Amino acid sequence: MNCQHCGADLPPIAMFCGECGRSVSARSVVPPVEGRPEAPVSARVDPVPEPEPEPEAQPEPEPEPEPEPEPDLEPEPEAEPEPESEPEPQAEPEPPPSAGLVCPACGTAALPDDRFCAECGAPLAQGTPDVAALAMSSERFVLQFSTGESYTVIGSGLAGRNPRPEPGEVVDHLVTIVDPGRSVSKTHLEFGQTDGTFWVSDRHSGNGTVIREPGVEPRPCVPGRRYPIVRGTRVDLGEQHLLLS
Repeated sequence: MNCQHCGADLPPIAMFCGECGRSVSARSVVPPVEGRPEAPVSARVDPVPEPEPEPEAQPEPEPEPEPEPEPDLEPEPEAEPEPESEPEPQAEPEPPPSAGLVCPACGTAALPDDRFCAECGAPLAQGTPDVAALAMSSERFVLQFSTGESYTVIGSGLAGRNPRPEPGEVVDHLVTIVDPGRSVSKTHLEFGQTDGTFWVSDRHSGNGTVIREPGVEPRPCVPGRRYPIVRGTRVDLGEQHLLLS
């Protein structure tokens, strides 16, 4: 390297000229390497900048649901106090039977106003001939069943395991006969009285009805036909029976 001012030879690393003492400000230009031509400025292709990614669309926030209006709570009506129930009137006790008045047939005690025994239906003599005569001529009858029940009959009625009248039929008594063997039909027998005479009629029963009057041969009943019977007659209903007194 030479000094640009005086031309003196200088070492490559010298910063000042040893002859003239001036500063060596310019260094020699390194010649370009042959065989590697520089590309013209116009031919240089500037790199295309990559496009910036678009920001992702944020989902719109859903609107908050409006709060439901609180229902108006009406105060419950106060329960009205229940009216106090009036005490039920107590039934008056029945007067005791008068001393000495008993049935002459079965010995059952009777009430003063009874003209017939509630157990067997026998007339009760009240001590006067007129009352006794009236009792003997009365049209009251008593049916005593083999199951132990007894019924005082005034009018007409039906007897069976579950007696029911026909449509439009009116009766005064519905007598239920307890029969575990079911030999008695639901509506087995019809009975009643006409002009002081008691009669029975079979209602098309399954096992039939048989009349057994004292001193007379047994008579099977024809369904639908009325048979007059007297007191003391036994009537068979299947495996059960009744006695008229």
